[in-house]
Amino acid sequence: MDSDRSAALVVRVWVERGSGDFRARLTGTPTSPGSAAPEEPAVVLASSPDGVVDAVRAWLAEFLGDAPGTIDSGG
Repeated sequence: MDSDRSAALVVRVWVERGSGDFRARLTGTPTSPGSAAPEEPAVVLASSPDGVVDAVRAWLAEFLGDAPGTIDSGG
């Protein structure tokens, strides 16, 4: 069995016309060979650059959480 896992995270950012408010939409989906596509991809909305960074960190933590031999696990 192939143990390689992969996923994609798309980060779309924009500034609202008129108000100048920052917006971001992060969409994640598994891309590993043979993985079933979810009915709905994971979506997170953010209204600040710090919110985007926090969302990316959380997404990476979830992705790496059950992966053997990650840097954080020391394996």
